[in-house]
Amino acid sequence: MKAAIYLRTSTLDQHPEKQKKDCLEFAKNRGYEVYEQDIFYEHLSGYKQIDRPKYDEIKSKAFKGEIKAVIVWALDRWVRNRDTLLDDVTLLRSYGCKLHSVKEEWLEVINIEGSLGRTIQDFLLGLIGSLAEMESKRKSDRIKMAFTNHKGKKWGRPELQKKVDQEIIELYKQGKTLRQIKEEVYYWDKSNNKKQVSIGYVHKTIKDFKVQNLSIS
Repeated sequence: MKAAIYLRTSTLDQHPEKQKKDCLEFAKNRGYEVYEQDIFYEHLSGYKQIDRPKYDEIKSKAFKGEIKAVIVWALDRWVRNRDTLLDDVTLLRSYGCKLHSVKEEWLEVINIEGSLGRTIQDFLLGLIGSLAEMESKRKSDRIKMAFTNHKGKKWGRPELQKKVDQEIIELYKQGKTLRQIKEEVYYWDKSNNKKQVSIGYVHKTIKDFKVQNLSIS
């Protein structure tokens, strides 16, 4: 029987090769045939309501009877919304096509034919779909909260204290080299640890001082 593999990553920085390898091994162990043209890649979110052409193409193949199984690495690679997951499983099943997940082995255990199997499967799919949906929402809420807490602030370490800049300028006026200034100037971080300024920071501070003096003159 022919199967299609759907590989989705959330960002362009992720690589789906691990997903692909596991899905191909899964297909081989269950006697499915997967051709290269039936391996679909998408790099986008599975939670937001956006167009997913490859996802739609796979479902179209199932409706036409061209494939009898869809293999994903994990259910949240297919969809994150519980209701959509249940709708898809039911719709694919009505066309004689099964949805398989490499990571959710329980899906195979309850893959029983008949009304009992469908009832058990729908219940567990609804449960796992709800958990994935809640986790996605929690992640979104954490990002929003972090953004709100940092609004108007600079991300990363705080700026050095103004007195440190003044100390750098005073040493520069005394004819000290960048490296000598770096060795003499310190500051205290938020954890009250003594830190030495970088030579890059010394250079930037002196450069800004020169520019400011030129603009004044």
